[in-house]
Amino acid sequence: MEEIPARSPVEKVTNGAQPSIAAPVKSQRRIGSLRDFLALLAENRQCITWPDPVMPEPDIRYAAVAAGNDVQGGPAIIFDKIRGYPGRRLAIGVHGSWSNIALLLGRPKGTTIKEMFFEMTRRWGAKGAKPQLDWIKPEDAPVYEHRLEQDINLYDLIPLTRINEFDGGFYIGKAAVVSRDPRDPEDFNKQNVGIYRLQLHAPDRFSLLSIPAHDIGRQILIAEKERRPFRIAVMLGNHPAIAMFAATPLAYDESEYSYASAMMGQPMTLTQSGNGLDILAETEIVIEAELMLGERILEGPFGEFPGSYSGVRRAPVFKVTAVSHRRDPIFESIYIGKGWTEHDTLIGLSTSVPIYSVLKDQFPEVQAVNALYHHGMTGIISLKNRYGGFAKSVALRALGTPHGLMYLKNLIMVDDDVDPFDLNQVMWALSVRTRASDIIVLPNMPMIPIDPAAEVSGKGHHLIIDATSFLPPDNVGPDVKLVNRPAGEHIERLMRRIREMQEEGAR
Repeated sequence: MEEIPARSPVEKVTNGAQPSIAAPVKSQRRIGSLRDFLALLAENRQCITWPDPVMPEPDIRYAAVAAGNDVQGGPAIIFDKIRGYPGRRLAIGVHGSWSNIALLLGRPKGTTIKEMFFEMTRRWGAKGAKPQLDWIKPEDAPVYEHRLEQDINLYDLIPLTRINEFDGGFYIGKAAVVSRDPRDPEDFNKQNVGIYRLQLHAPDRFSLLSIPAHDIGRQILIAEKERRPFRIAVMLGNHPAIAMFAATPLAYDESEYSYASAMMGQPMTLTQSGNGLDILAETEIVIEAELMLGERILEGPFGEFPGSYSGVRRAPVFKVTAVSHRRDPIFESIYIGKGWTEHDTLIGLSTSVPIYSVLKDQFPEVQAVNALYHHGMTGIISLKNRYGGFAKSVALRALGTPHGLMYLKNLIMVDDDVDPFDLNQVMWALSVRTRASDIIVLPNMPMIPIDPAAEVSGKGHHLIIDATSFLPPDNVGPDVKLVNRPAGEHIERLMRRIREMQEEGAR
């Protein structure tokens, strides 16, 4: 690619409310980019470089699945010997295991999911830390080391593969797409950063699939209705926290950049794209594009996170206007399909925490939320039951959260003596605390269009299973006295000590 002079300096002032998030425990080092995180993973034996030449298909897909099958400790993998793409690099599985997520949060490998959930809720809900966002001139940003504005061919620039065997084409599945509100483009907090699937249809054309409930879907509708120009910046190979928070169900006027920075407790450096958007200065690749107003193209099928091919749909089309990238850029991809996959590890906790935050504010009895499964299509909520029927009311409120509206398909309510992250305990509650009258089905409700169980695309059911204890005015059966299984901080300390003894014995 030809190297060109950088853009003009950028000055930026944020407006709107800042997130209320507490500072995390100090990390071993500052993570400023994907490269920083890959280095940290490698030091902890959580990133490997594949030694052999590979075919784009099926070799990379197979390796991604094999690493992802170890959900606790699977490593990220870097491929730098891809046949047909000399000199290109591709990383998969960056968020593919709980060990990698723990290291991102500044925690040791082996940290439990439950511990990470409460660490994230502590950072999310407590008063204190403010986002640390720095802007630098484009000429100082690593992403502008190379730039191309003519003869753009994404097929040549990016080592593309079909993520699943019967995908309808080449997809970019882990891009963070930046867009502005067409009516209020100067409001930083209304600038959306989201993860959406992109399918290439030509060297400089791609489709973007969204739904009206997504922030960018709302913006596209406004732009097309009012015939306003609509530009986006597609960031590939991003700061690992942005990858998590671009898929987090925040409010429309809450900044993903602000939340990611505050949750990490570290600065995040931004610059301006050539088409006027705020982008990560150290991202690997940025594709600038403009919406072709009113144009649609058939996209799909695509192997989506529910584990099924989503079929063919008409999607908006974007024309690429420029590409910038770092020297020797790393294209980051993801395997999505029948779970468990990196998709679930990537967004599981950042889906659970916002739902918990909304519920906890209104119902202090709520103890934890586990929405790890397939973008929260199944969720488990534990709470201190107040009276018969109370859990069902909390469940209905959960369905009214921004994420619950379209995604919480099956919701299981359990007592506070049940760990929602331990499926053995959840199955116990389902087995002994559920009656037929404790099951509610709400038919013909809004639902994500790619739910394979839907009879009508975009509509489905919400299922509530109340597996909490019986309290007045419930009728109580004859054998209701429960075994008091030891639990609490003392048991958790013993569990940690046992794990440490195991690790010491393995050395």
